[in-house]
Amino acid sequence: MSKQPKTHKTSKSRRNFIKTAAAVAGATAATAQSANAGVYKSILPSTILGANEKIRTGHIGVGGMGTANLIFAMRRNDMEPIALCDLYPEHLNRAHGIAKKKPGLDPSRHHDFRDIIDNKDVDAVVIATPDHWHCLPTLYAAVAGKAIYCEKPAATTIKEGQAMVDAVRQNNVVFQAGNMQRSGKHFQEAVQMIRSGYIGKVHRVETWIHDKDGIAGIGMGESGVGKYEGLDWDLYQGWTEHVPINSNRMIYNFRWFLDYSGGKITDWGAHLLDIALWAMEDEDVTPNLQPKSVVTNGGKWVLQDNRTTPDTMDVLFEFDDFTLSFENRVWNGHVPEDADRHGILFHGTLGSLQVSRGGYQVWATDNNAEKGKRTLEEIKVAPYEELNPPHWENFANCVRSGENPISTVEVIHNTTRLCHLGTCSYVAGGAKLGWDADKQKFTGADRKAVKAANKHAYRKYNNGWSLKAPYYRG
Repeated sequence: MSKQPKTHKTSKSRRNFIKTAAAVAGATAATAQSANAGVYKSILPSTILGANEKIRTGHIGVGGMGTANLIFAMRRNDMEPIALCDLYPEHLNRAHGIAKKKPGLDPSRHHDFRDIIDNKDVDAVVIATPDHWHCLPTLYAAVAGKAIYCEKPAATTIKEGQAMVDAVRQNNVVFQAGNMQRSGKHFQEAVQMIRSGYIGKVHRVETWIHDKDGIAGIGMGESGVGKYEGLDWDLYQGWTEHVPINSNRMIYNFRWFLDYSGGKITDWGAHLLDIALWAMEDEDVTPNLQPKSVVTNGGKWVLQDNRTTPDTMDVLFEFDDFTLSFENRVWNGHVPEDADRHGILFHGTLGSLQVSRGGYQVWATDNNAEKGKRTLEEIKVAPYEELNPPHWENFANCVRSGENPISTVEVIHNTTRLCHLGTCSYVAGGAKLGWDADKQKFTGADRKAVKAANKHAYRKYNNGWSLKAPYYRG
């Protein structure tokens, strides 16, 4: 377990060749880009069409989302998955079988993610592990000079997120987060409408995601290896405090345990709050919009299972001139007739705009309009569009050009940090907490709550793992 990241001169030289070849194609791309200028120009990063050389990918974590990402890469003519890694043999073998269905593909299979990092032929790593394993592979990959596609949320703690930002920028690598909603045209249009003042000045934003799980929830899980025979439980837990094996703590359900994730607020809040922040932040600065305070109400009141995250959650973030909320019910999925089970709703002085994966809708309000006039056109757009393909297109283009993708490491850290603020308030007993953006610490009169929140945000690494190189000292 004491492997160290190697210096990959061959791999870096090849990636430099890809970037150089892409630059030659830049003049042609510039003409194509000018034809697409419009409402999205001010919020989209520029990209350059790449050369014909394939980007060779290594996939770390090939469960549900990991397998989906493998398929997205396989569908591209400019990408070639050459290595797969997972701690669960069944997932690893399943993904390998899927990959082999494409003529010419036969990726190698690995147990330890560091084998992917050490492979000099891998140009880009794709990280789709449980949340508590997003950070370390990112750090290793950044040091090795590899491009990174990492699923949301950024990490499990605020401290991890900061380490990821530092590693990506210090090593000058391309990083794309899996917040694929940013690549949706109707999301981009909604964001630009908010920024342009189409519904007036926005002072209230609501986000929500509701489910209708049964009271039994995920149950109590199975002790012992059980159906997950072959899974490396010790390595799976990694830097977190080790506990006896339970089937609910792995695969999809890891999300509902505070050791590894934050529940719905990190699972779906990382999508919903991301769009809210994108629309409300200053488009001319690096994403860093942070609240002044946070308070979380809720608890595990209904579900009779062994999860440690709440089944009922209402979070309110206070910014300088607007408030932002996140709501989740796990046990009752009812929403108003004109709403989706998830969404983002902006309230401005001239109207309201609701956006979700189903489209966006605008409602005008008369109370602040000029007398006798409606100053806002009522719009309803409900397009079907795929979000992942354009997100991967953006990533591939940026791997070649070296430019920033649409969801950078700063973007996902800023969004994930907001999610963690809500979780930390919950862990601190629902206390209203101040947030010092300069010191990146909680503040407030309730010293016990402040201490608990800061402790959860900056949880220590255990079992030989570290956020500082060489990252493992076992």
